Amino acid sequence: MIYSTRLIASVNRFYMKKVLLVLFLIFTLFPISTSFSQKVDTPQTLGIVLTSNAPFNYKDADGTTVVLGEVSNTKSFPVSGVKVWVGFYDDNSDKPLETTIGTTILEVIPPFGKSPYMIKSPSPNSAITNVSVNLLGFSSSPDKKSLLSFALDNLNIGENLSLSGKITNNGKLNSTNTKIYLISYDPFTPPRVLGIATTEIDDVIKVGDSHDFNFNVPRDARATIFKIVAESKDYSSGLVDVTKTTVDFISSLVTINDISVTDSEGNRLPDLMVNSPVNIQSELTIQYSPNQKPEVQPYVYYIQIKQSGEKAFVEYIGKVEGSFNSNGQQLTTVPWTPQQDGLYFIETFVWDPNAIPLASKGPISLVLVK
Repeated sequence: MIYSTRLIASVNRFYMKKVLLVLFLIFTLFPISTSFSQKVDTPQTLGIVLTSNAPFNYKDADGTTVVLGEVSNTKSFPVSGVKVWVGFYDDNSDKPLETTIGTTILEVIPPFGKSPYMIKSPSPNSAITNVSVNLLGFSSSPDKKSLLSFALDNLNIGENLSLSGKITNNGKLNSTNTKIYLISYDPFTPPRVLGIATTEIDDVIKVGDSHDFNFNVPRDARATIFKIVAESKDYSSGLVDVTKTTVDFISSLVTINDISVTDSEGNRLPDLMVNSPVNIQSELTIQYSPNQKPEVQPYVYYIQIKQSGEKAFVEYIGKVEGSFNSNGQQLTTVPWTPQQDGLYFIETFVWDPNAIPLASKGPISLVLVK
């Protein structure tokens, strides 16, 4: 009986080894396809992520809801065919009124690059008050080399955004189906896309040639960051910061002069302690134009505190409201209680109650919490 039991165990081990060997050969000779793995993985695993889960949206003139956002490619290879799902909701239900699937404005997102998207609701619907976005997947793609370059004039910021320049084809092929996009962002972290303007070059841009272009589009008053990007059938430019600007609409100028961190008695603090309340203070100055009579100008003073590091997570956002009624300075104060130690950046903004910037972003202050 003992010998019989040993024989059965030996046979079982023999067949188990054969089963394991067969399974190993199956997985070795027939690997799981990429398309299947993309269906079961999350976008973070796939390497594409949304820069914001709360994208900007607005009602267009025809009543449709327009959603603006951005997708980041975190992989070392280009991707295309990015699918962005959007759900449109009212205030009364978690079930979407409508859904749609769109894609990014760039056909190919370069390695570690970004592309905005603009997606509209399928139909006009005044009941839509909220949106939700999600990523469904992407495809691998051949690279579009960054062989389109810009020579830009100053961006004029008034009631409209006005930008002229030249685009040059530095490649070895003619540039066809060339589109140029001017993108507006707000100043927060991460910045939200507030507007996308498009111009298309109808002519073929031959090898080594340049072509003029021009934008003159309505301005979102909350926009403080501007970028431009071009893409053709074979080439792209990559996202380019538009840094040279002129302003022709200011009738009063607000300046953020300083940032200080103080205790309850107004003493400046070199270092901060966890769970110890402090005050973030700035001096604000308004200067009305000579031909303008000073009038009451309400404002909202914001502070944004971010952790130091490669990924600057927002730790705290605070605000205080006030108003100017004459030329001069005001001292503004926002309380903050640090919750954990580390190195932090403090950024400051001054907007009017309608979220229109009254001042350029203030100086950045670095503080250490122990």
